[in-house]
Amino acid sequence: MMHGVPLSFVKYHGLGNDFIVVDGPLMDPDRARRLCDRRRGIGADGVLTVLPPRTSGAAATMHIFNSDGSVAAMCGNGVRCVARHLAETRGLSGALVIDTDSGPKRCVVHRTPAGVPSAVSVEMGPAAVQGDEELRAGGETVRAVRVSMGNPHAVLFDTPTRERASAIGPLLERAVPGGVNVGFARPGPHGIDLVVWERGAGLTDACGTGACAAAVASVRAGAVKAETPVEVRLPGGALEITVGADLVRVTMRGPAARVFAGETDL
Repeated sequence: MMHGVPLSFVKYHGLGNDFIVVDGPLMDPDRARRLCDRRRGIGADGVLTVLPPRTSGAAATMHIFNSDGSVAAMCGNGVRCVARHLAETRGLSGALVIDTDSGPKRCVVHRTPAGVPSAVSVEMGPAAVQGDEELRAGGETVRAVRVSMGNPHAVLFDTPTRERASAIGPLLERAVPGGVNVGFARPGPHGIDLVVWERGAGLTDACGTGACAAAVASVRAGAVKAETPVEVRLPGGALEITVGADLVRVTMRGPAARVFAGETDL
């Protein structure tokens, strides 16, 4: 789409990880970057474009632009927002499938007693543990668990604070060819505390795939139980993650909130 052509959009967020959702066609990366600008645009962590499905039985395809205009294969908070958008705009109920660049994701939109879409459950697998790796961040070497959730993650069992993530997250993001999402996780008996530095977006209030990756790494380390819902606490709120004993099956449940709708010619 050209700059200046009116664009209808809906703003959503999942635990403060916010998105501009548009119903196709696909825009260019420069426009996505302008829209995400928090001072000169609408402001968001990314643009989610709803496109026709790729596979039989799917409701739609989700395309993801990060706020810097780069493309992401998968976004956990984003797919919940798109599932709610489809439920509201198309009247879909029950389970629905959304195609992504990391494969189809089965979603269930849960509704309030008044029938309003609220929480969304997503089958996020398959997860793939790629092993332990030492990464350099300036003069510091850290040990990370590499996990793929359809997008790359490095999970550190480290202090989960915004200050720590902001200090070495940008360096670690670039320490892996192609970039990587960096999670700072502290598992405990009552769940996992987590802060994520996201590839292409920086520090965000929440990261759905990052929560899944942290849960997978924590189950692998024996810090939390498999086949049991685990609360992953992020700055923006909590997600419920269940990891299978095979470390492949992962289910996420969390909120998806509609903020406002509008039109822009940015």
